[in-house]
Amino acid sequence: MKTLKRLLKIAPVLLCAYAGSAQALVINFTPAPGMDPLALAGFQAAATRWTNVLHDNVQVNLNIGFMALEPGVLGSTGSTRELFSYDDYRKALAKDAWSISDKTAVSNLSKSSCLNVIMNGTGTNPSGVGSATPFLDDNCDDNNSNIRMTRANARALGLAGAKDDVSDGEINFSSLFNWDFDPSNGVDGKAYDFIGVAAHEIGHALGFISGVDILDYNLTGDYADAEFTYIAPGDLYRCSDHSKKKAADLDWSADTRTKFFSLDKCQNKLATFSTGATHGDGQQASHWQDELHLGLLDPTADRGEKLGLSPLDVQYFDVIGWNVVPEPGAIALFMLGLAGLVGVRRKR
Repeated sequence: MKTLKRLLKIAPVLLCAYAGSAQALVINFTPAPGMDPLALAGFQAAATRWTNVLHDNVQVNLNIGFMALEPGVLGSTGSTRELFSYDDYRKALAKDAWSISDKTAVSNLSKSSCLNVIMNGTGTNPSGVGSATPFLDDNCDDNNSNIRMTRANARALGLAGAKDDVSDGEINFSSLFNWDFDPSNGVDGKAYDFIGVAAHEIGHALGFISGVDILDYNLTGDYADAEFTYIAPGDLYRCSDHSKKKAADLDWSADTRTKFFSLDKCQNKLATFSTGATHGDGQQASHWQDELHLGLLDPTADRGEKLGLSPLDVQYFDVIGWNVVPEPGAIALFMLGLAGLVGVRRKR
């Protein structure tokens, strides 16, 4: 089974550390040898955008590089993932909840140790092996009772060490594109916003992921549903009209049906997600839906676009376990301004 997990076991040399306050997130970078100084400064500025709003007293370690990547790819992120029981995750989330969004989300999560999941594909689909038809998986096996998250996200919840030298991920940027490293006066129309795209990739390492990308790639029937132990924290708020009708906890299918962000058992839609690069809308599920200008974690970017965090981005991180200051309702007062993201595909 192809996975998006990349375990980085080499302890980094902590060369750069950035935090918004004494009691806030610290992001440590280990740059590749000979890294372009402008790219390094761009990563530093991108880290500051996160440390200004995420105030968990934890340290996140990222290896970073600036090199030639495959054509059409601006940046790529591989994050260290860890598996926890749904029970342990929900309890940690409840203990950490303090904002209105947190409390709303936690109060609406399933109190059972097993999640009822709408999914498709797999070798155990009642509609046939590998069928794209969605079905209700409520048999309480491994995929119904576990959450797989980035190590950085686990740090924020106290499920992993707050501060150690273990790598939380690796981010590489393509040197084949024209980059604007200073968007303060706008972004050159022939270049991409380096700081904005770097902030996007850091966001994936911090926890904006969906395990639907694993199912999407493996929708062949070669694996039983129990083998898809990749439900991510954000997937707990991934809904559809079908999951609402079936009173399921989430919709984890890879198909073109609309999947939306909801904190109240799929009753109200806050935004929509991308649905899959292979069997969905053509974009990885670990993003907002494209072309709707929803936030920094949209899947694509265009030349001349100045990219910034949106209140929606921040609310997402709030409900997966990060402490946000101020609360998402007030966050718009100091966000950097949201621009639409269209054009060249930006893959994780």
